Amino acid sequence: MFNSKAEIIIITAETYESHRKPGAAMALEFPDTGDLKIEDWSFEALSKNRIEILSGTAVTGGDSKSKTLKLEDSKTLEFDKLILATGGIPAVPEIPGITLPGVHTIQTMADTSEIGKQLSKMNSIVVVGAGFSGLETAERLISLGKEVHLVVRSRLMRKQLEEPMSAELLSRLPDKLNVNTGVSPTALLGEKKAEGLLLDNEPLAADAVIFMTGVRPNTVLAESLGLQIGSLGGIVIDETMMTSINDIFAVGDCVEMKDPLTNEPILLPIASVAARAGRQAGVTAAGRSKIYDNLLRRLQYDHIFNTDIVVIGHSSVSANALGVKTNIQYVEYPTEFAKVALVTTEDGRLIGGQIIASRMGARLGYEILDRVERGAFLKDTPLLKPRHERLREYIESTFGPIR
Repeated sequence: MFNSKAEIIIITAETYESHRKPGAAMALEFPDTGDLKIEDWSFEALSKNRIEILSGTAVTGGDSKSKTLKLEDSKTLEFDKLILATGGIPAVPEIPGITLPGVHTIQTMADTSEIGKQLSKMNSIVVVGAGFSGLETAERLISLGKEVHLVVRSRLMRKQLEEPMSAELLSRLPDKLNVNTGVSPTALLGEKKAEGLLLDNEPLAADAVIFMTGVRPNTVLAESLGLQIGSLGGIVIDETMMTSINDIFAVGDCVEMKDPLTNEPILLPIASVAARAGRQAGVTAAGRSKIYDNLLRRLQYDHIFNTDIVVIGHSSVSANALGVKTNIQYVEYPTEFAKVALVTTEDGRLIGGQIIASRMGARLGYEILDRVERGAFLKDTPLLKPRHERLREYIESTFGPIR
């Protein structure tokens, strides 16, 4: 601990204990489970470290000058240092019927559990959005025997994957998953409850619709405190996670950060980034000057539909949006059933990579991450071939072809 004498209070409107959001899809099958919590961060574990938890408590406002927060029960709470982790608000399309019963978003474990409790009444479900969370939700619903329709406005994981990688991922999805690409929801069907979607005015019947279309920064509390909000709609912070007001920090989906490649503002609603940012904010709030490296490095990994999906650093889409011109190299490892995209600057420096593989995605991902963090040039440090391929080449070059 950097400050063992500090009095620490966590205020959260949630009543569920700390959990990994990617695992929240489990609550679709087990809506009343308590087994998804992270033991090291359970309320009991935090309490043993003298961290007080005010769960089920919403903060309704604050005053940065008096350093006070207003709670929903009209009580106030003083602070010396404040860290905001208010997350994001679901970014759903403004279309007719969006507020009908049967239309869902998933931001918290409570959201997932509520859907899980209603699943017995649902046979056909539409999932709108094909990011990591959308795909994981679709996978869980299929495993529960539901008819699932995945709606994708353009292509799978458009901002994270190159187009050939999206196509590769699509080819690996099971036939049980009904994928609708290149279409957008224009309205909800139904009058008293959602009965499906209109997709570019073509009806798609369903018992429920789940929007997994990303989030926008939740800055309501930040604005009441007078914090600076940036051009992308997130709280402006510096490298220590401090906001425009001293002693107030912010982390996670509610902030906008500076891209390390271009110094331009970016939004990174990614769990691994939020976790590292939280560590940085905590250290600074405790009075230390340590700056952690690679706080903003994108690293996302999941195993969905028996496929490793790994995303590291920039894609050409995210880099080009910041004015960085890129080249893409593709590598295939047939013995690993793997396809890899390597994103470089025009002069060959590796700035990102993507992997679609049946196995070994983590190993390949580590190689890419290491080179991205070192700012390596691909020609100087190409990816290594898998060990068994290198061994086969050695044997064949020494003893002749293996038949």
